[in-house]
Amino acid sequence: MKIIPVLDLMKGLVVHAVKGERERYQPIESTLASSPDPLEVARSLQEETNCRDLYIADLDAIQGTGHNREAISEIASQLDVRLWVDAGVADAESAGALLATGADVVIIGSETLIGLEQLRYICKAVPEKNLVLSLDISRDRVLSLSESLRGSDPLRALDCLTKEGLDRFILLTLDIVGVGSGPDLHLLRRAKRNFPDHTLVAGGGVKTPEHLQALSATGISGVLVATSLHKGWITGRDILDLQ
Repeated sequence: MKIIPVLDLMKGLVVHAVKGERERYQPIESTLASSPDPLEVARSLQEETNCRDLYIADLDAIQGTGHNREAISEIASQLDVRLWVDAGVADAESAGALLATGADVVIIGSETLIGLEQLRYICKAVPEKNLVLSLDISRDRVLSLSESLRGSDPLRALDCLTKEGLDRFILLTLDIVGVGSGPDLHLLRRAKRNFPDHTLVAGGGVKTPEHLQALSATGISGVLVATSLHKGWITGRDILDLQ
């Protein structure tokens, strides 16, 4: 199971994401880095975890209030790491612009996806190996601008998106992001059981090494981790012991 550290960027800084309540996000206070500077935090996460992948959420781009492309480009140029980036991509043009910043994997967030037609255009423009769809989930339902996905059960949405030819997904449960209450194992087990050949990455709720072990037992491909690393609840040694 791949451990993927997370950076949430807002107004040029790394912020602490809690429950998807973006208006309340504050600059990160980390045991690993002395400031919320994106490059410093990214470097410290890589050094602690020895990761080969980093996930970046450009919250300004997602909200349509700006972007953090310069910070993303700096991380891409300075670190030997694959960047998974969610920057509110909603069409082929914005997907291409994101790849141009140095992103290796374009994340299509269901929250900002307008419809399946736009999804098809993006899939034609971006190679399959550079594309992952994030199901953004709140209160057990998918968040989306798309009528085909909005308010649906996550497994029903996975079935719909599988029929569009996708097989790489993040299941991001926003309700439990940043609170350490434990991952949504029920959802993840159901998803793995129904879509055993899909690449599934979990997001939200991880606090302890035991949570990582429970996730690994589900057979999922990876997990997004942020707060637990910055708080020191999970260390590089814990991750090494898992492998």
